[in-house]
Amino acid sequence: MPILSTNDPAITSLKGIHVYHAGISNCSMRVRLALEEKGLKWVSHEINLGKQENIQPWYLAINPKGLVPAIVHDGVTVTESDDILAYLEEQFPQPALVPADPILAAQADMWFDLAVSMHIRAIKTWVYGSMHGATKKKSDMEHYADVQPDKELVAFHRKSLEGFSNADVEAARKMIAEAFDKMELRLANHDYLVGDAQSIADIAWLPQYIVLGTIGFDFTPYPAVRAWAKRQEQRPSYKPAITNWMPRVPGWALRIAIKLKRAFAGLKSVGQHAQTKT
Repeated sequence: MPILSTNDPAITSLKGIHVYHAGISNCSMRVRLALEEKGLKWVSHEINLGKQENIQPWYLAINPKGLVPAIVHDGVTVTESDDILAYLEEQFPQPALVPADPILAAQADMWFDLAVSMHIRAIKTWVYGSMHGATKKKSDMEHYADVQPDKELVAFHRKSLEGFSNADVEAARKMIAEAFDKMELRLANHDYLVGDAQSIADIAWLPQYIVLGTIGFDFTPYPAVRAWAKRQEQRPSYKPAITNWMPRVPGWALRIAIKLKRAFAGLKSVGQHAQTKT
């Protein structure tokens, strides 16, 4: 578990749970959901990723990788959403989000690990590829590459500047569809992904569903998943963890904007191809 050591009094002097997060970041959503499910009080520090606040010196002192979320609990810093959830479960075991039954616990870990493993190679690739959007400006990329030790992330952001191919986006879509096929099978006859109670499995996958749905992923083939998501929305944790941090732009308006951007990108590609031929 990456508990980071620091002598910075601005960090070590913090009392209570301080959460450094971004609104629609699925990893941030997981941590907020876990905190709310456990009924814990926390202090919000929202990080503006668009303004590159995550790679400013003050935040790199908290998380040298420049990633959200991170928490500081009574001066102790923990990073990475999976490790933060493990830390919260250890420090605040009730109500439990990891089943007591070892078989169910292993199943919950499997679902969580699957969500984490798909974050860059499937979820982020499909989202940014579908939006035809770069994750960073060219002017910011070199600085990001200098301060970001995670080479996979650097490679992903460089790729987003070049533009994801249709093959990249389709491969990501298929990977996502396969995961939701598995969820559909499970949820067709169960209220939760594991056992008969909320767990880290549900917390891992609800943010994926929200982010993908916001961008326009087609969940029509997954009625059981959609019903599960509706049940999740009724939980007391949903509003303070999710609704309060979502963009004020309605989902339908965002999807129209994305469709227009896709159409423009297609026209631009045709124009560039025509210029190349002439």
